[in-house]
Amino acid sequence: MGDYNEIWFANTRVQTRNIKRWFLWGIILFIFVTIGTSLAVKSMYKSIRTYEIQTDIFSVKIDDAKSTKTNGYIKGSIQNQSEEDITGKYIKFTFYNEKNEDIGREYIEVGSIRPQQIKTYEVKFRYPNVEKFIVTVSDSEN
Repeated sequence: MGDYNEIWFANTRVQTRNIKRWFLWGIILFIFVTIGTSLAVKSMYKSIRTYEIQTDIFSVKIDDAKSTKTNGYIKGSIQNQSEEDITGKYIKFTFYNEKNEDIGREYIEVGSIRPQQIKTYEVKFRYPNVEKFIVTVSDSEN
């Protein structure tokens, strides 16, 4: 049978082998937990499919819009459609819940953008249960 102290994962006589085994088990556990939590968090996000873009100055494109019960994000790009430089403008996102109630606003400063130039943006928000948003252009953060 063998000695009581000799079990498959802990050989008390050879400590270097034990350290290697525990280190390997730690790495395997870390990888498993990292992949599991990453997949769990991604599965909580749902796409926001209802939105309106109300602007003539910029061409606004929404590439990805997702939300959870507590927060979310919107990624996309803007392009200057006019023939002159535009400065001092903000893109305003107004968020609505399923009852069509205004639950908050977020602003992105555009900065200076030349004619036909494309800029990417990402806005993160912390509003619960966002079902819809409206994109407009504003001169200030109000």
